[in-house]
Amino acid sequence: MHRVAIARRKLRFDSGALALHGIKLTFQLDSDGQTPLMAVPYPIRDSNRLIEEYMLLANYLVAQRLISHAKGRALLRQHPEPLDDGLDKVVEVAKASINFDIDASSSQTLHASLHRLSRECDDPLVLQSITQMLMTPMQPADYFAAGQVEPELWRHFALNIPYYTHFTSPIRRYPDVIVHRLLQATIDGEDAVEDFPLNSSEIHQVCDHCNGMRMKSKTAQERCDRVFLSLYVRSKPMESQLGVVLSVGVTTFTVYVPSLGINVMLFLEEHKEGLTSEFTEQDDGGRRIVLKQKPGARGIQWGTLEIKVFTKIVVTVYCRDKPPIDVKLKLEGPWTS
Repeated sequence: MHRVAIARRKLRFDSGALALHGIKLTFQLDSDGQTPLMAVPYPIRDSNRLIEEYMLLANYLVAQRLISHAKGRALLRQHPEPLDDGLDKVVEVAKASINFDIDASSSQTLHASLHRLSRECDDPLVLQSITQMLMTPMQPADYFAAGQVEPELWRHFALNIPYYTHFTSPIRRYPDVIVHRLLQATIDGEDAVEDFPLNSSEIHQVCDHCNGMRMKSKTAQERCDRVFLSLYVRSKPMESQLGVVLSVGVTTFTVYVPSLGINVMLFLEEHKEGLTSEFTEQDDGGRRIVLKQKPGARGIQWGTLEIKVFTKIVVTVYCRDKPPIDVKLKLEGPWTS
């Protein structure tokens, strides 16, 4: 099964699938169930990848069965193309910063560009940072009833396939329950499909509700992860962490912390006691901030530091003092390792 899964995975990406996997944190809690004792990235093993391949195949084949037998009642899942503005910005950044051309015209060309970058770039952190940047313009996938949406809009962008559904997790997703019931109806025969208690319009209404609840659940989960991470670094600040600059503003810049898979805004106003800053915008649109240490500044002595996209810095990850609870970064200096 593992060998077959490897072959299917290769075939899937050769056919134009795109994978943008961010780091997901996992926490170990104290006996009170509230105090985090450990925060580490969740490991992705070969067993996870094996299950993923057969899950994707099952979902695809069930979608195919529903379309051919349940017709307009088929509950499917679409993934629209990413937002053009956000995608164009990532393409521009890659060109201006590392002189690398990203072809974002399709999921297939985007995956090919990232694969080429992994071969040509000596620094794996650049690929990881660009992958992180590409997650911003990606739109969420949505459930829908086949009879309520034109077939050309059924497509799943990331998987690069014409249709898809969710069948494999009925214990935690209600759309999967409906899919199971529809699948059983197609097995029982045409009369069972015609007698199904929900028509295409009603299934679509259920999909709209599930889409909204799924986004609320996702937001709650992401906020929960951020809160637990904040509680963890409140008692155990993480010093000397590598950070990579993803974007530059006038008095702020966004930093990606690879060890935690998070983006955090760093505010220069909070460093004014030890630093001076000078912002400039280049003719090519690139932005720079030149930081200089003030005489007698505490901590690591480094003098001058130019902040631009993909600059590596050393930061301390800690918890902000005032509500709402969140993660903050303190600049320590340039990354020299």
